[in-house]
Amino acid sequence: MSFVMGIDGGGTKTNTVIADMDGRIIARATGGPTNPNAVPRQKLENTLSTMLQELKTQQPDAFENITSLFAGMSGAANDRMQDELKGILEQLVPDGVRICVEADTINALYSGTYGEPGIVQISGTGSITFGINAKSEHARVGGWGFLFGDEGSGYDIGRQGIVAALKFQDGRGSETILLDMLRSYFDVTSEHELVQEIYALPSPKDGIAPVSRIVFQAYIKNDQVARHIITDAAKEISLSIKTLYKKHFSPAKEVKAVLCGGIFNNKDIMPRLLESKLQDHPNINLTIPEMSPVGGSVIGAYLQQHKHVDQEFIQNIISTLN
Repeated sequence: MSFVMGIDGGGTKTNTVIADMDGRIIARATGGPTNPNAVPRQKLENTLSTMLQELKTQQPDAFENITSLFAGMSGAANDRMQDELKGILEQLVPDGVRICVEADTINALYSGTYGEPGIVQISGTGSITFGINAKSEHARVGGWGFLFGDEGSGYDIGRQGIVAALKFQDGRGSETILLDMLRSYFDVTSEHELVQEIYALPSPKDGIAPVSRIVFQAYIKNDQVARHIITDAAKEISLSIKTLYKKHFSPAKEVKAVLCGGIFNNKDIMPRLLESKLQDHPNINLTIPEMSPVGGSVIGAYLQQHKHVDQEFIQNIISTLN
């Protein structure tokens, strides 16, 4: 019997699973970050080795009979990096396994389109809009990092929330409950302590992104400053989706747009705002995936064998993964 392996490698954590040819997940392992642009090669190799050894321990027979592996990896956006990661994985799996390494945007897309063309909007710590059309052509909008973009990301929303709070303290901005909420969140008593706390973080970017949750809480409490920040983020995200659709897909073609990332966790806020802002593009159908991106990796591995992904296969992934 044959099996497939899927890997979802991120900048914070990595998930990997083994599935049978009916889509049932039979082994899983979780490890640390594996973005090759942020993690030293030796640490990356050790992380992958530990996880794959754990899978082998759980299902030794299945591990030895893996026929294809799809790894969607953060930071693997070019051929050189993909080849490097493929070389690492080749040393960790049995001989003859068909290995495909792609950027993690693809398995995120597949988690909602199940291998079909479409758009994925990832808005977590960072943001990017990515799509594959019917000709299998790839395109992206954004994803330029926190210095030059990441509009509509957790970092973007969190940073704007902090800026708005400090402007209110100065008397340059509108009144907002964000200031008190941020003092409580960072356990400080003054704005100077707040700023010092953030600058002292090992990674200010990663420390600022979770502040987006505070901004969403203020939005729910009808804070007008927070509502402006969230609404503006929705405007930026919708613009990215519209731009990618316009330049990459036929105008009359219905396209599924998959929403992935923590910004969409509350389905009653950002997804609904996007629906409103995309009303002039009725062919763009927003969807929140039922499976995590590692499930999209399983689909990617399955497609390598030119198999048809049917509804039963999809439901098996969802039920056994969740």
